[in-house]
Amino acid sequence: MHESEALDNHHQPTRTGRNPFRVLRYGDYKFVWSSEALNLWAIEMEIIVLAMFVLRDTGSPLLVGLVGALKFAGTLLGPLYGLLVDRFDRKWLQVFVRVFGVVLAVILTALIITDTLVLWHAYALVTAGSMVRMLDLVLVQALTADAVPAHSLHGAVGLSRSTLDGARVVGSIAGGTIFELVGLDWAYITITILYLLSTLAALKVSSRAVRERVNTESIRSGLSEGLRYVRKSELLPGLIFFSFLIEFSAFPIVNGLMTVIGDELYDLGGTGIGLLAAAASIGALTGALTLGIRQNIGNPSRTMILGSLIWHALMLVLALPLPLWLFALVLLLWGFSGGTTFVAMVVGLLRAAPAETRGRVMGIRSLGIYGLPLGLLLGGWISEEIGSAAMIGTLGFIGLVSTIAAAIIWPALLKKRLNPANPDQDKSQN
Repeated sequence: MHESEALDNHHQPTRTGRNPFRVLRYGDYKFVWSSEALNLWAIEMEIIVLAMFVLRDTGSPLLVGLVGALKFAGTLLGPLYGLLVDRFDRKWLQVFVRVFGVVLAVILTALIITDTLVLWHAYALVTAGSMVRMLDLVLVQALTADAVPAHSLHGAVGLSRSTLDGARVVGSIAGGTIFELVGLDWAYITITILYLLSTLAALKVSSRAVRERVNTESIRSGLSEGLRYVRKSELLPGLIFFSFLIEFSAFPIVNGLMTVIGDELYDLGGTGIGLLAAAASIGALTGALTLGIRQNIGNPSRTMILGSLIWHALMLVLALPLPLWLFALVLLLWGFSGGTTFVAMVVGLLRAAPAETRGRVMGIRSLGIYGLPLGLLLGGWISEEIGSAAMIGTLGFIGLVSTIAAAIIWPALLKKRLNPANPDQDKSQN
């Protein structure tokens, strides 16, 4: 089903209960989601398996951390990938990404089975995979917006976010268990099979027509057009700012600093720290699903601002000297508000960007991920100099003040209703 066909679904009734999987009825989104879910399972299994391999081979936590850091190597290419998504058939671009992942997995599996895998092989292949991972992220978001009508985008993004959180929990456990029980070779055979199944699902997605004027642009002019559109928009600069802000102020808590928090504040070991991280993940998953099952969201950017205010205010609560059980409960609520905020932000971006520049807008938005390493550096420095409680409170205060400032600078974010960027979609809802 093409985008024009998806628009016709606006005339279909939207009352389908509170089933988060109801969005799978739209066109070929069920194949977009299936491909993404299988790919995420493979990625999360691969991360834990490679980390265990590196740790056993070297005994160095630093070298283990390097495996995770290399996942971000391709992020700087986000704007270029966005242009590719706008200029070429999105289906076949994703098939290319999936096949590339299968090839890398087969190479690693062959090295493992022949007992010739050495450390630099793992780093080289992870780096190669990171070069297309950001392209895959932009593709999934664009294909989702193609297949799902605007009034149900929040359901699709919520389901996608929940799938990511679920994959992080279950995929990591499955990867570690298979590694321990049957060894590295069978773990990577399993990962390769998941990548292959993800590719087969991608092949079922319908091709997307390419607009001629986008297809004939040079790289420079194409990127310039995307930047111009973002600058002229009332909404997009604010939404892209939020994509940086939440990476900088909130995500460091669950992407590296939870270990420091659990150890310093509550003297927890690995299991206890893992349970705290699980509480945040469960909250995020629940928040994403809760927003996803709503029948409609008039203005996702307003939901994003409200969620961000609550999200960062809860960080100020987490900075207080709480007993462990209460800290875990607040962390669960913190994850819930974070899940709703993130989903609302992505939905706002997809609805505010027209189809012909959607890839470039999401590619520019991907640069916001660099807020995470900056937040980790600042948070780590504050923790070392003052303490973890001060770190949580400082990042929460920065996020709270920045959210209020953004609402003042970009008042369009608080409009009563956010209309889709595509005029055809807007008409079909009236």
